[in-house]
Amino acid sequence: MTSKKLQVRVRTLLCLAAIAVLAASVVVAQEPPPPPPHGHNVMFMGGPGPMGGEFGEGKTVKGLPLSADVIVVREMTLADGNRIHNESQIKVYRDAEGRVRREMGLGLATPTVGPVKHNLIFINDPVAGTRYVLNPDNKTARETPAHGPEGLTGERAAHMKEMMGGEGNVTKEELGTKTVNGFQAEGIRITRTIPAGAMGNEKAIAVTTERWYSPDLQMVVMTVHTDPMMGTVTAKLANVVQGAQDASLFQVPSDYTVQSGKPGDPMFVPMKPQP
Repeated sequence: MTSKKLQVRVRTLLCLAAIAVLAASVVVAQEPPPPPPHGHNVMFMGGPGPMGGEFGEGKTVKGLPLSADVIVVREMTLADGNRIHNESQIKVYRDAEGRVRREMGLGLATPTVGPVKHNLIFINDPVAGTRYVLNPDNKTARETPAHGPEGLTGERAAHMKEMMGGEGNVTKEELGTKTVNGFQAEGIRITRTIPAGAMGNEKAIAVTTERWYSPDLQMVVMTVHTDPMMGTVTAKLANVVQGAQDASLFQVPSDYTVQSGKPGDPMFVPMKPQP
């Protein structure tokens, strides 16, 4: 493989890995997205997905306001033995009514535009029944209903299950309890096995996810996702501060333009090269 092809492949893998982590907060829209508004240098995202509750946005939790950091570590080993290590951070806030705000820096490396960085803010307001995705780069907010269809459905979901081997190849294992950054947590390991031949693979592929949940915080405090095709992604809650949060954190700033949509609608983020 030439050096140029290797660089393109590595950057593509990094992009996919970053998107895999982003899946903890957002998923690609259910239907193919409309044409990008500014050529091809955009990324599209939908509303919060099935893993959105991992760090504070699943069920509505009242009476336990807090702020915390989520430290995300991505590790990948290439076929030639080269290793890739990346770290990022997500800031999480939850108020006494169960509203949740997440601030994340999205860093991607694509073959066409090179390194790209964006900051995104996600607000889930179960009181008002709305979700927002804020883009500070252009001061816009995408508003969608808090309840509605999410993730893959219909034929796409059926195809994905078939490719991954169906429901029968998923096993769950209770891991007991342990302390994670000072909080007692209960663990479970979910293993999905992709049978040999399902996607051109010679041997079966095992993809595992460990989740450690704190009953005291009513929140997942650590996940470890291991995929032989993508590497390992570890996300851990840190710097937890319990107490009331500023109400403005869960509101759209007055100088933002609010765009309405429905669940599953894509949100475009300009993908400009990093200076």
